[in-house]
Amino acid sequence: MYGMGEAAKPLGGADAGVGQRAMVAVAFAFLVLVAIILPHGGLAETASNWLIAKPLSWVLLLILWVVVIAEGVAGFLTAPDRGGKARVRLALVCLVPPMRMTISPGRPNDAVWLPRLGWIPTGKRSVREMEERTGLPMLFMTALILPVIAADFLTGQNPHDRLSIEMEAARSYEVSDNGTRLFMLDGNERVLANVTRQGQETSTGINGAWIVLGSAPDNPRTILSLDEGGTFTLTTGCAVTEGDFSIVEGGLSFAEFERIKRCAPGPLEVVIWLVTAAIWLSFALEFILLVSLAEKKIEFCKKHWINLVIILLPLLAFLRSLQLFRFLRMAKAGRLMRIYRLRGLITRVAKLAMVFNLIERLLSRNPDKYGIHLREQISEKEDELADLRAKLAECDKRGSGAA
Repeated sequence: MYGMGEAAKPLGGADAGVGQRAMVAVAFAFLVLVAIILPHGGLAETASNWLIAKPLSWVLLLILWVVVIAEGVAGFLTAPDRGGKARVRLALVCLVPPMRMTISPGRPNDAVWLPRLGWIPTGKRSVREMEERTGLPMLFMTALILPVIAADFLTGQNPHDRLSIEMEAARSYEVSDNGTRLFMLDGNERVLANVTRQGQETSTGINGAWIVLGSAPDNPRTILSLDEGGTFTLTTGCAVTEGDFSIVEGGLSFAEFERIKRCAPGPLEVVIWLVTAAIWLSFALEFILLVSLAEKKIEFCKKHWINLVIILLPLLAFLRSLQLFRFLRMAKAGRLMRIYRLRGLITRVAKLAMVFNLIERLLSRNPDKYGIHLREQISEKEDELADLRAKLAECDKRGSGAA
């Protein structure tokens, strides 16, 4: 096995040219940038949202993407097999730029070049040996999701975002007799938020500045300002959200949520963000490498579907983020907050998939337990095969009867 007594046999030279090395670096940089931008949910959300709002992130991503596409087209024009397979490779690297690390439109996918290993031939043997190489490092990286989940659970949701979501469900309100307390209620008359007048001043109506009660003592105070023109401002420390509100026959509704200012991520949020980005990056790198070495790539994807889920779910949440920013100025609160909730659900499912993947990797490190697990899978497959054979026999019997 490579790195275990037997060197990889070089194909077309043990090393790659400057162009190949440069494109591997460009594709890897693209993947790293995607990893740190992706919304991974929880504490990492603050940092990823902060980066998504930065135009420089999009400029760098676009530049790297254009470089990959341009080099891919140039390689396709000089490919020895310029035809169906070359077109597939070109489409693959154009749609998924990180694939350029291992696949080039300019040459057949019969070998993959890796730094320090040279050219590795594709095939089952290479996939199996590379899985053994990456097994222990990936076990460590996958285990990092446990402290991330614990940190998310212990800290809870950002108070500013939580209140924004609760305001979406507001349908009515009640004011105390002295006008110092305001209760926002949902359709079931459940209290969503309890606020009091700033400075305990008394006033009629609901216009003015209100302090949101129920925040932890160490958290910044949240102030809700309701203006006579039908606009509101929600401020929590450095976070500011604005929008519109309306009152019709005792009903209360909020709309047009727009985040005006975001807080810079704190130390814990930065650490969790870097850890979750590193976990996702390791899964993406492993999958790209192994699927490139596999000869039957579709079958490989079916077999390792949970890895694919872990990679694709944050990307789906990323697309939801784009939709959220796109409709930031024109979406109604209900639609905006549904997008926000769905994105949170997607990131939680991705973390759950990582936990299942961790269990699978731990089982594979214990031969006895993994053997039991494999025997159970074999038994299930044999039952499925017997069922298919019975259906086939029934189909043949019907066909013979019809003849």
